[in-house]
Amino acid sequence: MASPALWQRCIAASALASTSRNVTRTFTTTTAVAMARQRPGAQKPTVARVPGLDQPGTLHNLSEIHPLLDHYPRKTDQDGHLNLESPKLWASDPPLDDLLKNQADDDVDEASLPHGLTKDDLRKFLKRALVVKRTSNMTTAGKIPSMYALVVVGNGQGIAGYGEGKDDEVARAVRKATNRAMRNLTSFDRYDDRTIYHDIDHKFHATNIQFRSRPPGFGNRCNHYIHEICSCIGILDISAKVWGSRNPMNVIKATFEALSLKQKLPEDIARGRGKRVVDVQHTYYGANE
Repeated sequence: MASPALWQRCIAASALASTSRNVTRTFTTTTAVAMARQRPGAQKPTVARVPGLDQPGTLHNLSEIHPLLDHYPRKTDQDGHLNLESPKLWASDPPLDDLLKNQADDDVDEASLPHGLTKDDLRKFLKRALVVKRTSNMTTAGKIPSMYALVVVGNGQGIAGYGEGKDDEVARAVRKATNRAMRNLTSFDRYDDRTIYHDIDHKFHATNIQFRSRPPGFGNRCNHYIHEICSCIGILDISAKVWGSRNPMNVIKATFEALSLKQKLPEDIARGRGKRVVDVQHTYYGANE
């Protein structure tokens, strides 16, 4: 049996031989490639040339402006400050509004807005994209996908509206829906600027909603879609219950329809019963004499 020292010598010799073979193989391959490149008649690799660039091996004149590599020099005034109106080599990227602009749905005419509102007031509106989903239109050519958005806007002071939009991209669909909601703004009547005048039961298709007027400090205890709509309108105290279909689009449309069309104002009740508005306020809403 061989001694441990002999085994160690054998292992060291084997490792040295393996290293020598790798070095020899690397040296041989590198030498062959170098000799093949220096051989007369050997084909040199082609390099893609960019039109207008100098040939390799020559130094570009740094005193001139290259059309592809350099920008135009910036102009300075007498004090040495940069002139911001100096021309640029590359045109600036168009703003996002121009990319997403759709002439049929982007322009909001002030004549279509409620009385007293301007385009500057629209920037202060609350915007809620309540429904964003992917839809498909089945045709003979196959399924054509698109994005659907339903947006609710409001100023929190009794004016709100909703709009629907559809496009290939989510941003464009939301923008279309927002602009349509701006054109569909509606004024809502609120009792004491915080709740509805009376209880409402409304049905929209397969959706049934019950709205209940609540005292101050009660809050909005209702479906989350109704909660967002009431926040945009400015209703602070209300409770609601949804029965039947809870489809988001039906719930939103039913809420707008009920709050805008189903409320009876004290003036209407007084006119229908032949009473004074003060008497109606005292009887139905607990107003002080």
